[in-house]
Amino acid sequence: MSPETKSIFRVPLACRQCGSGYSLGTSHWRRASGTRSIAARALFAAIALLPLTGCYDTAALLKARQDSRDLIQMDEVDLGAYRITLPHTLGEATDNLIDFHVFGQVTRGDRQAIDDALRMRGAELRAKMLVEVRAMDPRTFEEAKLTKLRQAIAEVINDTIGRRVVKHVGFYRFSFNTI
Repeated sequence: MSPETKSIFRVPLACRQCGSGYSLGTSHWRRASGTRSIAARALFAAIALLPLTGCYDTAALLKARQDSRDLIQMDEVDLGAYRITLPHTLGEATDNLIDFHVFGQVTRGDRQAIDDALRMRGAELRAKMLVEVRAMDPRTFEEAKLTKLRQAIAEVINDTIGRRVVKHVGFYRFSFNTI
């Protein structure tokens, strides 16, 4: 098979005019059909747009990259299932019940620290969680994203451990019922 007919993706491996491979220095850098290759177009576009790139904030780009890398390297840790009754309001005939199963996202390096804290200080964490959730206003649990509850759970865990280990909090299950 000659170099002219041997092809990958129907693009010749050798130039029809000189028999050599494609090179940027020759004026006949074209496909067999006569159109410029995709690589040549991309190179031309990159060189043409180079003066238009403008300024950029390197610190912000590095932080965004680190945040995306951290999200990829996160582990989910089961923080427990809770069934909490909110304090009864005098004069009302209803009570509020919150039932949720929560998880936290931690970096892989902090996984051992959170596992040890949950094992050794689990009762303390549950008690602090109970106090924190019962102190919240019932309207907090009607919020769509439960932002205040997520922040409160993360603060309870992180304050007990002494450093920011839990980065994000999510729910396997959540329900808020009026009985």
